[in-house]
Amino acid sequence: MSRIEGGFQRKLIGTYLLLVLVIVAVAGVYLLSSLERTPIDRLKTSLQAQAQLMSNEVNPALLSRDAEQLQRLAQRLAQQVATRVTVIEAGGRVLADSERTLEQVALMDNHLHRPEVQAAITDGVGSVLRQSDTLGVTMLYLAIPLRQDGVITGVLRVAMPLSDLSRDLALIRHTLVIGGLIALAAAAVLGFIFARQVTSPIAEMTAVARRMADGDFSRKISAVSSDEIGQLGNALNLMAKGLEDRLTALEEERAKGAAILDSMVEGVLAVDGMNRILFINASACRLFNISSVVAEGRPFLEVIRNKEMLDLLNQTLREGIFAPRELHIFTPVQRVLQVHASPLKGSERPSGALWVMHDVTELRRLETARTEFVANVSHELRTPLTSVRGYLETLLEGALEDREHARPFLEVIHKHTERLGRLLDDLLDLSNLELGKIALHRRSMSLAEVVGSVMTIYGPQATKQEIELQAELPHDLPCVLADRDRIAQVMINLLDNSFKFTPKGGTVRVSASLTHPTPDTLHPAVDFVEVAVQDTGIGIPSQDLPRITERFYRVDRARSREMGGTGLGLAIVKHLVKAHGGELAIESQLNQGTTVRFTLPIAPLGKDFV
Repeated sequence: MSRIEGGFQRKLIGTYLLLVLVIVAVAGVYLLSSLERTPIDRLKTSLQAQAQLMSNEVNPALLSRDAEQLQRLAQRLAQQVATRVTVIEAGGRVLADSERTLEQVALMDNHLHRPEVQAAITDGVGSVLRQSDTLGVTMLYLAIPLRQDGVITGVLRVAMPLSDLSRDLALIRHTLVIGGLIALAAAAVLGFIFARQVTSPIAEMTAVARRMADGDFSRKISAVSSDEIGQLGNALNLMAKGLEDRLTALEEERAKGAAILDSMVEGVLAVDGMNRILFINASACRLFNISSVVAEGRPFLEVIRNKEMLDLLNQTLREGIFAPRELHIFTPVQRVLQVHASPLKGSERPSGALWVMHDVTELRRLETARTEFVANVSHELRTPLTSVRGYLETLLEGALEDREHARPFLEVIHKHTERLGRLLDDLLDLSNLELGKIALHRRSMSLAEVVGSVMTIYGPQATKQEIELQAELPHDLPCVLADRDRIAQVMINLLDNSFKFTPKGGTVRVSASLTHPTPDTLHPAVDFVEVAVQDTGIGIPSQDLPRITERFYRVDRARSREMGGTGLGLAIVKHLVKAHGGELAIESQLNQGTTVRFTLPIAPLGKDFV
């Protein structure tokens, strides 16, 4: 502000002083010229009057041609009027001079061509201000013609030195210069005061305008006058108020827009024509595991390193058309994104692009799961139905009359129909579990009792397959809060899998223990009982463990189908355990065995639940 104020003040004061200096200079030159011209004019008039009086005495002496008489007369007249008197004949020869002797006069130059002599002969009087060639001083010369019977017989010239007049004029010049300097000093002081009065409001307006540019509209301009500057201050105040209101409204709209964009499930990304990110909302940040502060303003490829997405962006900017596409990203996690890329229209070419991204990973997974489910169900149903139809066709073609072969055929048909029944029952149970339609009758129950009853069911099978069946449950194991029939179903499914994949001479062990919750569990304030079903079977490959609880997923499809499995047992177990508030974990090593653990909450003492 001070720099602007100082510069404007200097210009204003400089212009003012220059104007005053020009006026003072012009006035001084005019006054000095007038003061110089007036005394010279008066001196000319006086010299002309004196010369006219002298001519009355000089004319008779000039007619006598007596040089000595003329010289004495010139010296006498010069003493009387304190001037230099010179008598010149018509031809220009000097006859007498009051400032020279007679001998010196004889040696003087011809004065016919002197300006004052020529003017006197021509115009009747001649005057000139010049330096005397004889005396070497500045003098005022005035000459008049001397006539006899109308004929010019000579010229009388009188001259007076201007040394006294020059001193007076020098004193006047000195006075004028001092007066001019005083006037300039006074003008400088008044100019500074005037400039301050003009520039102070301007400086204040500049400071307020700068604060407006920085977004501060709190300070107003104090209008102390009603002139143009005061009106300008009032206009700036009105503009500041209008800008503040507009900026407030824009900020509110921006906040609303940002809140809407951040609350959107879809990711929104805006890019300019130079591939720099202009805006990215919270959903898009979560998709790419980045921060909007870090991403905004940086090139697209530095933030999102995906060639397919870069190609789509370049296509949108190049062609300027709407481009929907489904893309795959692999970092930070593998996702499937449905991207709708729209160009931001510019004057000639797109000025940027706007992306709306839908995360359809789960949708595509569900579609894949549905497709696989339909394929698996179709396959699981087709296999027994094909066998049943084949045996029935054989029986209908005459094998029914053959008692020896008819019964085995009917047993196979019965076996496949039972398998179809189990498959349909498991599908119905799994569907009801996923939809939450199965009501659990949870009560305080003894886990040892359920395990004992299930072990009794599988005792004969263990003996038949020569598999050692063990149960290790502590005597002080607390009761759990669970649905007895559903927990029995869980145990049956787990033991069924263990017996299917454990070879002869193996071991299947059921154990239970009290476990304390961790902050990661679903119910960190509740204690749990952990049940483990461990076998020494063929195990599960590590790459198959993450998907082992999916519907119809089998490690060895041929062997599982041969043993009558539906591929739904572990999926049902997972949903039943979660419905009880527990967790399921599977550990396995190939050719060494598998351990399946699940937890159940402990029943509160004295309470029963339904």
